[in-house]
Amino acid sequence: MDRTKYIYIGMDIHKETHTAVLLNYLEEKLGEIKIKNTLQGFHKLEDYILKQKGELIPIFGLEDITHYGRNLSIFLLDRDYPVKEVNPSLSYMERMSYASTRKNDTWDAQCISAVLMRRSHLLPDANPQDYYWTMRHLVNRRNALVKASTKLMQQFHEQIQTAYPNYKGFFRELDCQTSLTFFEHYPSSKHLENISEEELGAFLRIPSNNSCSTNRARKILDLVAEENDERTRLSICPRYGDSKHYTAIKSLSARNKRVRANRKANVPRIGVSIGNYAGD
Repeated sequence: MDRTKYIYIGMDIHKETHTAVLLNYLEEKLGEIKIKNTLQGFHKLEDYILKQKGELIPIFGLEDITHYGRNLSIFLLDRDYPVKEVNPSLSYMERMSYASTRKNDTWDAQCISAVLMRRSHLLPDANPQDYYWTMRHLVNRRNALVKASTKLMQQFHEQIQTAYPNYKGFFRELDCQTSLTFFEHYPSSKHLENISEEELGAFLRIPSNNSCSTNRARKILDLVAEENDERTRLSICPRYGDSKHYTAIKSLSARNKRVRANRKANVPRIGVSIGNYAGD
């Protein structure tokens, strides 16, 4: 490889802009340009190189060809320009070899150009792999969906806890189809006031594919009744030691217990229920 026939363009890659520095085989700086990371910026770079190169053959060196530099590397390869992948450790060693170190886009691009000039015959050709680029985007998309799903589930817990304090005892999984269908149809305990165990059990069998039966409905209604008792105690809390409030609380609690006992006693025991074999 005759180094005198080439013009060496080192690219310092960033998210928004790229900086290019042009060197000849004597490491003389022939030009510098900063472009945007867009297709218009790539055409601007090509036009500038064609004006500066003269009879020399342009050869490009990029540290990043799979992330922010992927589009530029593909653009250059489609136009049959030789593109080399420069290891960042090589440009770092070149930058640190000087007595006074500097750190800016222009100097970084010039160090890449110097490495490209000396090691162009050893550096690997740029070969951007769309497989890794696609996988990285899919993983980032999945992570974003998981975070969004977690936030939505936290909000769902906060909303359900207000309407059903004992909601965790309703279903094993809060985000299952049966649970979501139940909370959508019965958003608060008021919607369950006139619902019997048989009606709620028949409703739960459809989304659960017969895995939830009357036993699950009875458990939900019992938990809702306990919630109502607790709310009643808090709403008529005794003040100043008045015994009438204690009497009202006891009578109301006893009435709720009798209602639950009568509901259990009226459950038909003839025949075999699907819920006896299918887990709630």
